[in-house]
Parts: sequence; structure tokens; C-alpha cells
Amino acid sequence: MHLPKIENLEFSQVTRDILLIHQVKPPFFFSCCDGLLVLPKEGRNKNSIALDLNIEQQLIKSIINEYGPVSDYICSHGHLDHICHVHAWEELGALIHAPFPEVKFLLDLHNFYLGFEFGEELDYRTVEEFAKLNGYKKCKRVKGFTPGETFQFDNFKIETISLPGHSKAHIGFLLPIERVLHISCLGFDKPNPEKEGFGPWYGFKETSISQYLEDINMAEEIFLKRARFLTSSHSYIVENPDLSPFEYMRNKIKNNQEKVDKALIDLNRTQTSETNALSYLLAMDLFFPKSRLEGVVYEIYRFWESWIIRKHIQRSLAI
Repeated sequence: MHLPKIENLEFSQVTRDILLIHQVKPPFFFSCCDGLLVLPKEGRNKNSIALDLNIEQQLIKSIINEYGPVSDYICSHGHLDHICHVHAWEELGALIHAPFPEVKFLLDLHNFYLGFEFGEELDYRTVEEFAKLNGYKKCKRVKGFTPGETFQFDNFKIETISLPGHSKAHIGFLLPIERVLHISCLGFDKPNPEKEGFGPWYGFKETSISQYLEDINMAEEIFLKRARFLTSSHSYIVENPDLSPFEYMRNKIKNNQEKVDKALIDLNRTQTSETNALSYLLAMDLFFPKSRLEGVVYEIYRFWESWIIRKHIQRSLAI
């Protein structure tokens, strides 16, 4: 199959008629994510379907010029890198689907602000400016669904898999006939086999490391038993029985815990409250180079890192 050459896009063939698409240079830190384009196939689906392919509007237009219109777009969850440009798919004719309870985040940024509880530490204007930098625009109409529901388009079946460790609504996609598992933002974020990423992301109050580990185990089992290909929101295609994505994600969480535990030992955690420990660890820039960041970017990253550290402190103190 001929893959098009479109500036700032990379196309990878998962199967003959399913493509993984990557925007090479996003406009800002959390603007885009990789996703799947399911092309029409006789006897299966008559229209193209996009799964969590959040890229800039001009690139969406280029894809449609190349392959034709997309009838349906399914979003995996409500983080900015998954919702910023979804409005463009809607404007170009796609019906947008998104999981409860985060479906409303695509309709109004204030819902996003309240839903992820930024208000405990940040004012709305900070989040609003950060969203603007990432290109967020709201959709007009989004059809909600419950994580775990199955979609049927003609003879094409898509199972959604609840993976709530990353966010309450976060889902993966299983295409059972095509044997493709897309784990969305579960945490396999290696641009290529030689390069490291950050790993699992749990920088919100609602997230859970223990749930994350359960999600990784479940996704691994599904991959081994029901899929041939594994894709994700920020990585390359993996073929069964390669289990390195799951080992990578577990190791990232383990290494994060060891990093926090070492810092706590240096602080002498038995004589320090959780609040004081958090302040001490935040000042160390354990996970992000916050000392080099400014303005709203600094505030957002500090918010995220504070919750990542809190999750690990809580696990450490529970031992």
C-alpha cells in the first residue's frame, strides 16, 4: 500500500487498511497524540473512522484530501493532548464520540478545569492560557459513551477497554477481528526502541498508581491472548509476543518510586509531615526541570509533579 508524504506527518501501516499516524512537530507541549485511521474495506466498514487522532486542523484536511471523509471520531479521554483539535474533525463532518465523564471537557474548557480539580491549586486563567497555547477549541456536539462499550460500524467492531489509572474516562481500543490493541495513554511513550519517554502519567488527584499497575496487567493479558499488534498514543507499533512495552511501563513506575523513596530517606521521612516532604521534593525538580520553566507552563508542571510525588509518598508511607 502506498503511504502518502504529508509534511509534519508520519504514516505507519498497522494492517493493510489501518494506519497509525503521528504529527512530527506539535505546536506546543500537550497539543497532539498519535491515533489510528481505519480506512474503508469492502464488507467491513464503508466509511473511514478515526481513533484518537488528535492533530492540527491543516493536517486533518490533508488526510481527508488523501483518503476521503471520516464519518466517526472516537476520543479516548479528556486530557489536552487528546481533545485540543478534535473540533476540526467535527467541522469536517465527523461525529465525535467521547467517554463519560470526560465527554463534557470537549464542550467547555471550564468543565475540564473543574473535572480535573485544578481549582485546588490553580486559577482558571492559568489553565485557560495553557489550553490556548496548545490550541484548544471546543466542540459543538459530542456523543458520550460509557467506557467498556462496544461500537459497531457496519461490520466493523471496536471494543473500548476501561483503563482508569490514567484518568477516570481513559480507554483503550481493541479491534478484535484485525487483532489490533491501541492502549492510548497507558504509558508506552517511546518514540523508537532506542529512545526513552516519561512513562505512565499520573499527575492528577484522581489517578492511582495501584490502578495503573492493574491496567498494565490487564492490557498485557489482552495483548497476549487477543491481539497481534500493539499501538499507543505516543509510540511505535509492537508485534506480539514482544512484551517490552509492559516491562517498560512497570519499570518506569518502579524507578519513580525509588527516586521518591531515596529523596525521603535523605529528608528523614519519620520526622517530616507529608506536606513538608512534598515541598522539599518539589524543590528538587525530581521529574521535571521546573527551574527552567516560567509562567503558566511552570504552574501546570508544578501541579502535575505535585500529584505524581504525592502518589509515591502515599505508597511509601503505607509500607
